[in-house]
Amino acid sequence: MTWQLFLILLIVFELLADIFAKSYSLSGRLYVASIALLLYVVANMSWLVSLKMNSNLTIGANVFSIVTGIVAAIIGMGLYGEVITLKQGLGIILGVVSLTLLL
Repeated sequence: MTWQLFLILLIVFELLADIFAKSYSLSGRLYVASIALLLYVVANMSWLVSLKMNSNLTIGANVFSIVTGIVAAIIGMGLYGEVITLKQGLGIILGVVSLTLLL
C-alpha cells in the first residue's frame, strides 16, 4: 500500500467526523460527539501511517487541507443549507487551482 491511500483515508474519516461534529452542534447529543471524536482519532491514525510510509509532509498536509476545505464547503451547503459569500467562493476556486499546481 502507498501513503496516498492513507491520505485518502485521512480525508474521508476527517470529513465524516466533521459531519458528526456539525450534527452534534445541532442536536447536542453526546453520543454523536463521541462518534465525531472517534472518527477524528481514526483520521489522525491514518495520517500517522501515511507519514510513516514516507509521505511528503509539505504536499500531503496541503492536499489534506485543500480537499477537506472544499468538500466541507460542499457538505455544508448541500446538507446544512449553509451559504458562502462571493469572497469565500473565490477562495474555494483558488484552493482548486492550488491543488492542481501541487499535484
